[in-house]
Amino acid sequence: MKREDFLREPVVHMKLNSKMTVNGFIQQFGNSGCFGAGRLSTACDIFERMIRDDECTIFLAIAGAVVPAGLRTVISDIIRKKLVDVIVSTGANMVHDLIEALGGHHYKGHWLVNDSVLYGYHIYRIYDVFVPEEDFTKADVAVADMFDEIAKESNSRTLSSRELTREIGARLKDPKSILRTAYEANIPVFLPAIRDSEFGVIYQFHMKKHSKDKILQVDAFKEVPEIIEIAKKSPRLGMVVIGGGVPRNAIQHAAVTVGKGLDHAVVITMDRPETGGLSGSTLEETVSWGKVKKKAGKVMVIGDALIVFPLMVAAVLERLGDKFVRRIT
Repeated sequence: MKREDFLREPVVHMKLNSKMTVNGFIQQFGNSGCFGAGRLSTACDIFERMIRDDECTIFLAIAGAVVPAGLRTVISDIIRKKLVDVIVSTGANMVHDLIEALGGHHYKGHWLVNDSVLYGYHIYRIYDVFVPEEDFTKADVAVADMFDEIAKESNSRTLSSRELTREIGARLKDPKSILRTAYEANIPVFLPAIRDSEFGVIYQFHMKKHSKDKILQVDAFKEVPEIIEIAKKSPRLGMVVIGGGVPRNAIQHAAVTVGKGLDHAVVITMDRPETGGLSGSTLEETVSWGKVKKKAGKVMVIGDALIVFPLMVAAVLERLGDKFVRRIT
């Protein structure tokens, strides 16, 4: 490269006004093109590109405590609009979805609190979110009853986490629920680490009530060919990752297994790559594995997902307009 190749695009300084829309704000970020602002602008462009591509299957990975902190309705709304095709989540986020679907609540708290006092009051803390113990208990009992019913109806047939989340979603009434909305939209929800959450406790309650031949059977490996088959059928693959960890890797694993690699990738995280953890690993690193294509549209946004993801969704919804209908082939 020549010297002038490095100096082709000058920074355009941001200009704000009182009538600016969310997308207008993001476009100013793009004009700057620098730091986190530039990355967020690029993420919006890539997400929009995925949505407008009728041959792209979009995977949404959900990790971290984003559902209890306020992203529940944002996620259920984009499912309803069919702006994503597959959900891969931690079990914990879906447990928190269930807590609200069954009448419980999450409360604004504070990180600077005496946790011994909270323990005495039977209040659980997730950084600055408070959850009363009884809301967990209520959900435990209700979902354990669902497990009883599902086990009876399945006649001991082994289910994948996708099949289980669909059965649970069918039994919920809350229209804001992620699991209920996914059920109605016929969008699969995979929980590859389901037992590493309150679901493990719930399963224990269910198991104690029944003989071995009447216990709900869930196979962690059964979903592997299911998610791989989805990736195999799609001409192009895209992913949006909130956090990382197991949900991100489940998607990337499917992409590399079918020999395609992802065509589009947006990762929102605050983790760092130096420790070798997957949540902070760069998208450039995934190219070495064949998980993401070398020429893929890809960006990692370093920031709080509770800020970044709603801004990205709002900007892209504005670009699409109210009349947009996604028609994936």
